[in-house]
Amino acid sequence: MRLAFFLPLIILAGCSQPPSAVDLKAALPAPTARASTQGTAVASLARCQKANWRATGYRHGLSGYPLSALKQVSAACEGTGVKIDRLAYSTGRLEGLTLFCSTESGYRRAKAGEPIDNPCPPTLAKEYEAGYARGLAER
Repeated sequence: MRLAFFLPLIILAGCSQPPSAVDLKAALPAPTARASTQGTAVASLARCQKANWRATGYRHGLSGYPLSALKQVSAACEGTGVKIDRLAYSTGRLEGLTLFCSTESGYRRAKAGEPIDNPCPPTLAKEYEAGYARGLAER
């Protein structure tokens, strides 16, 4: 019964998958000279200006990142003057979590020996936890 409710959402999430995200987590090497500091700031500004916030959130949700991952994204754009679209990020993250927070995902993570790390909203958390418990039992 629950699958019948979530199946359209899963299909829509797949159909509405945004274009690939800009990887804001990829750290640039630490600057060693003043010139490289300016280059780093320019690169960071460019990344933040071109970022697709919904796609970034989608990928974070699909990977099961906690909401605190947004703090890392914010830190990457801090000082650039670029405003992060938190609504777009949150919308994309929820779309990704809809796929991540499944019984199958919990099962696969447990079988692989990964920690439970449950960032799922309450409406999806039980399914994820049930799959995780089954995966642990079969491990």
